[in-house]
Amino acid sequence: MLAVAAIAIVFFSARLANVFDRGPTTPKASISTVSELLGRAAAGKPLDGRPAPDAHWVARMTAACEKRERLLAALPRPTTASGIAARGARILAIHRAYAARVTSFQPPAGYPAEARELRGFNALQQRILQRVVAAAQAGNLARAYRESVALRELAGRANVVLLRLGLSQCAFGGSGMPL
Repeated sequence: MLAVAAIAIVFFSARLANVFDRGPTTPKASISTVSELLGRAAAGKPLDGRPAPDAHWVARMTAACEKRERLLAALPRPTTASGIAARGARILAIHRAYAARVTSFQPPAGYPAEARELRGFNALQQRILQRVVAAAQAGNLARAYRESVALRELAGRANVVLLRLGLSQCAFGGSGMPL
């Protein structure tokens, strides 16, 4: 029994060590890998080795995002529940138009997962905005604020994907927050 247990321990520990030791085998190779990653980052290329998203797609997305941000920035910032509800409804309309526009853009080859994530973020953002508007219309500013916090949390997750795709102009900003 003891011999079988020893063999099992040796076998599984070797497999476990193999799982964790998949990186470069020498310090020179490690530095080379880091240097390559830094070079890709500085050039604006994806770090995972895929080709950069199609420049035409990035340009179309950037133009749509810039239009969305211009419209959002022009909205007044009210302090009353009815004003917040009106602002939230206008933000929702702007985001619906933006989502409809960018859905028609063919996503870049090699980035289908990110394109699905962006569509999911847009849909979730609209649902959260609907809840903010409903809460503000009901006069429940505490609930509207809680929903706005969910919008900020979504922005944190979405911005990582947007920046990875080179869409810095599309990052969720404060102009799209109802509160």
